Amino acid sequence: MRTPRIPNVSAVLFTLALVAFLYPAAAPRAADITFAVQPILDEEATRKAFQPLADYIARATGKSVELKTSYDYAEYWLKMKQGQEFDLILDAPFYTDYRIQHQGHVPLVKVPGLVSYSLIAPSIAGVFDATELIGKKIATLIPPAPGGLVMARMFPNPSRQPYIVPVKSSEQAMELLLQGRVDAAVVPTPLVAKAMGEGKDIATITTSPQTPHISLTAWSSSIDAETRAKISQALLDAGKTPAGKQMLRQIGFPEGFEAATKETYHGYSDYLTQRW
Repeated sequence: MRTPRIPNVSAVLFTLALVAFLYPAAAPRAADITFAVQPILDEEATRKAFQPLADYIARATGKSVELKTSYDYAEYWLKMKQGQEFDLILDAPFYTDYRIQHQGHVPLVKVPGLVSYSLIAPSIAGVFDATELIGKKIATLIPPAPGGLVMARMFPNPSRQPYIVPVKSSEQAMELLLQGRVDAAVVPTPLVAKAMGEGKDIATITTSPQTPHISLTAWSSSIDAETRAKISQALLDAGKTPAGKQMLRQIGFPEGFEAATKETYHGYSDYLTQRW
């Protein structure tokens, strides 16, 4: 009886490699729409807070929607500036106007109201003007985060600057101030009102001009007009249905959305020309 021939191991491995090259395994299907949210929160908190919105948009359009997060504003800015990373973006007016002007984005809806940032210090410090904080420690999200962009306008002279203590959130900036670890902080104005309402010993030194609230924009090259219309209408009508109301409560904007136009955000990208 003939002895069975043992296959050559090298030949088998070569054959398997050749098959894998000629017939690669199907890659996981990418989402129809990639959706990014500004990194005001850390990545895990962003997913938890805004996944309901991504799911709501998916149901409204019949398309799969993937929520994309970023570690911080530096990473977010680099991804956004490439122009092809995200199809839908929810963020502040500075970046909204930039995308409208340079990347063919179309504004869909916005959160109602206006936003401002305040430079604050302990009341006991007796600080009455921002110039008194030159060389002092100020906690803030650094540029290109909104608070950092606003703070840069408060100190326009490059040779007369405060010492910036970077933080990951406005809440952390407030915490450092209350702990006495910094001389001042730049935070959203509503956070100041909340702290004062809780009896915290802080004073407002100056407040930035108000800007439009965050908006949702769509990349016109990747999301067609019909889909954009579906997203806009679904979000404008969200407050009229139980499912929509639940989504709005989950994302922290129970007042809902309103229509947004290019004119609403025109000129706000000038903030980015300071250093970014």
